[in-house]
Amino acid sequence: MSDNIATINGQAAVFTGRSIPAWHKLGTTIQGVATWKEAMSLAGLDWKVEKRVLFDNAGKEVPAWGIFRNTDNTFLGVVGERYQQIQNQEAFEFVDAMIGDNEAHFDSAGALGNGEVIFCSAYLPSAGFEVVEGDTHQTYLMFKTSHDGSLSAICKLTDVRVVCQNTLTQALSGNGKEIKIKHTRNAQDRLRIAKNLIMSGKKTAEIIRDKMRMLTEKKVTKGSMEKVLGRLFPVNEAGELATRTKNNIRDLLEYYENNDKNAFPQVRGTAYNLLNACTEYTDYSRGTRGGDENSRIESALFGSGEVFKANAFDLIMKESETMPAMIHQSGNGKPTVYAEPNAIDSILNMVQL
Repeated sequence: MSDNIATINGQAAVFTGRSIPAWHKLGTTIQGVATWKEAMSLAGLDWKVEKRVLFDNAGKEVPAWGIFRNTDNTFLGVVGERYQQIQNQEAFEFVDAMIGDNEAHFDSAGALGNGEVIFCSAYLPSAGFEVVEGDTHQTYLMFKTSHDGSLSAICKLTDVRVVCQNTLTQALSGNGKEIKIKHTRNAQDRLRIAKNLIMSGKKTAEIIRDKMRMLTEKKVTKGSMEKVLGRLFPVNEAGELATRTKNNIRDLLEYYENNDKNAFPQVRGTAYNLLNACTEYTDYSRGTRGGDENSRIESALFGSGEVFKANAFDLIMKESETMPAMIHQSGNGKPTVYAEPNAIDSILNMVQL
């Protein structure tokens, strides 16, 4: 199916909380959040995987191993000798241990394909914050791994801006990289060690909050806009922008000028407005290899979309150092705005589209 949600025992292997349905309203939806045991059961992930030696047509062992689901013997993938399984339960227990108590946290969980990829998301209420009054961000701990050797175990913090549900993923480790644990002999030890490397969700969210609040005080100029867009959308070998690239820039600038339907007028024209436009463009408009909504969601959280958003965040943070301070009130008491009528055409002309 296009959403790629696994079907296990005749049921869609996905659950979501907070009364928000999953892709195409598949799976189980509950009103609140769940404990790790409840989440596993609701998502149909209460099974284990087994590593078994493979044989050729003559019945002779080959130097490859298969991963099978123990409940129905479904084949999930071929792995090497050093590959070590990370069971579903271990993944959920790992996320639960990082949060630090045994209460309900899990907001979603599920499996993709035939069950070879699993994911879960845990809500961190203590790590929520506001950038400006009413502009709320919620923080989630995301975990994703595979049973076919295609992925390391990946863990990261995800910041969801409530007003438009776009996401900005931030690395959890101190060196600025996401946490990855390979499926090797020491995988379980690395899971335990990783807990000691992770900043608390609350502290990390506070750092993100402070950076975003700083961006609300910086005014985007045409020069700074040109530099950011020039790095995000480089020219081709001929020194030109392709038509598709121009359309992508226009889409991003429309999000910038729309400013979430001006839900927060005080951030219009700021570096924070530009950051939101970049993340919203990625989550809702940017093309992906799969071409469907689910591919874009997965890309935004774990793939090229996440890389694009991280680059945008870094570029805007760096460029903000030279941006002038934002003056939020004009002489008539109305918010000062940068995006004048036809601003998109003005900026498009500025970057020589």
